[in-house]
Amino acid sequence: MRDEIGSDPDTLIAAGGLWRVVLNRNQNLLGRSMIVLSREETDVTRITTDEWIELRLQILRVKGALDSLFKPDHYNYAFLMNQDAQVHLHVIPRYRRHRDWNGRRFWDRHFSSMVRPDSRILERNDLARLTAEIAGALG
Repeated sequence: MRDEIGSDPDTLIAAGGLWRVVLNRNQNLLGRSMIVLSREETDVTRITTDEWIELRLQILRVKGALDSLFKPDHYNYAFLMNQDAQVHLHVIPRYRRHRDWNGRRFWDRHFSSMVRPDSRILERNDLARLTAEIAGALG
């Protein structure tokens, strides 16, 4: 596996199996995560049947964790792969109203429209804390 996407231990939520769950460094939408294929692959159409089945289970796990922690109003799911061609699915929680976490307020300023390229990069200790909270909430 290449080092670019999901290699930072401060953002690794869960590993093992066919996919890894990682926290997106950009937390412009609280809990924004990615599910990264464990083997090297750059074409979504080459995901195996077993990988598709496990991907669905990982999506359900991540959604369940984010629902319990932050209660998003909606989700977007996207295979963007623009900055890193490795197959990965973005799990993007969306919020009608702000959410507070760790003394910070998070706003979804573009709810009900496409995700904008806003950026909110957390400090390493905050990334590690949020990663641990989501990992603890995984079913």
